[in-house]
Amino acid sequence: MDYIYITILGAVQGATEFLPVSSSGHLAAGKLFFNLKAFDQAPLLLEIILHLATLLAVVIVYRKDVLGLVEGFFSIAKSSVTNNLVTTVKDDKNARLLFLLFMASLPTAIIGIAMEKSGIAQAVSENHIFLGISFLSCSAILFAGRFENLNKKDLSLKLALIIGLAQGIAVMPGISRSGTTIIVALLLGIKREEAAKFSFLLSVPAILGAALLDLNPAALSDTGETGAVLSGFAAAFIVGTLSLVLLIKLVKNGRLWLFSPYVAAMGTMVLLFL
Repeated sequence: MDYIYITILGAVQGATEFLPVSSSGHLAAGKLFFNLKAFDQAPLLLEIILHLATLLAVVIVYRKDVLGLVEGFFSIAKSSVTNNLVTTVKDDKNARLLFLLFMASLPTAIIGIAMEKSGIAQAVSENHIFLGISFLSCSAILFAGRFENLNKKDLSLKLALIIGLAQGIAVMPGISRSGTTIIVALLLGIKREEAAKFSFLLSVPAILGAALLDLNPAALSDTGETGAVLSGFAAAFIVGTLSLVLLIKLVKNGRLWLFSPYVAAMGTMVLLFL
């Protein structure tokens, strides 16, 4: 594993983690088109470190909200002792957001684990017809963002669960996690800025959960060169932060649908040329 390869790997991770183009779908397409095995050879610890770099980008960009979630955690912990949990979740905005993120993560975990264990996600990544349909479905979802619900409403438990379900479905290669959750939130009537914030904060447990699900302790000994790994971490963090800021701006301006033609082109290419 050399500096150039790992740095490029980090930059790709940083860009595709947040931009609504499906990183897993692009990786699967690359393997189908060119029989690429390079990503398969990456040490597991390196993959986890690159994911942590993108998570750090979320923490930095949404640092005020993350600190608020920490405060919300202590508020919930305190209220559980005083038997005042319901009131705390209802009245404390930080505790409420933390509760909604937790509840939204449950359907994501259930669907994600089910798809992983059943082999559905793997089957889609290895079949060009299924993968192409996934890309086209993602394109349709992104384009649907042009018809967002203008009757804005506050995030509720019901809406959070629906967004969590959408994130679970987005485990499928070819379907963007960020794009799907944000568009679904917009269609449900969540304000643009709140939709983006909830989506990216929701990505933290999702990404960590996916990493732990694939964790193989026996593979952790293959770490590669420390300097190269740090280079990859820096690339993933810098590119991830820039991509995150860009996407937030596009969401605020109602332009997330601009990625729809590109994703549609990817799906068409996968269907026609494989």
